[in-house]
Amino acid sequence: MTPRNRLSHLPRLIACLSIWLFASTAAHAIKNSADQPIHINARTVEANEKTGVAVYRGDVVIEQGPLSIKAERVEIRTRKNKTDLIRATGKPAELRRRPIEGEDAIQAEADRIDYHAADGKLDMTGNVSLRRGKDLFTGGALHYDLFTKGLTATGEDGTDGRVHAVIQPRQQAAETNPPP
Repeated sequence: MTPRNRLSHLPRLIACLSIWLFASTAAHAIKNSADQPIHINARTVEANEKTGVAVYRGDVVIEQGPLSIKAERVEIRTRKNKTDLIRATGKPAELRRRPIEGEDAIQAEADRIDYHAADGKLDMTGNVSLRRGKDLFTGGALHYDLFTKGLTATGEDGTDGRVHAVIQPRQQAAETNPPP
């Protein structure tokens, strides 16, 4: 295989590695995600092995198991052969995780979503909306920890400057699973 042919596989390799790490880190409850196929669609891709950066543009759709990202642009940064940052931008950029093993579904939309792979954190800015199960949070910026399920949010500039939330009451386990 010529050096040029090896480089032609670089964008796919970076994407596969990045999405595998994203799936296994972001959702520790997702078992066997790394064994599922990765589907990436974009109009263009630019990858630089030296800098560890791959940029996908044009109606980007990345899916693996219960996870999906849709954005106009997705940048994946790697450091020491590990995914460091996945940045999705668009109007809006979307991140989805279908419900799995007792975990609520997550639907996030924002102008920019940064996923920090090492610590499982999402930083979202601009027209933020995060739906976790039936709960909804909106604002200008929101930081969400996928491991602890903790979040902090600030209001949107140019609107009323407030965070808006709808939090549904939680049912007791005995109420949701009555004895036979």
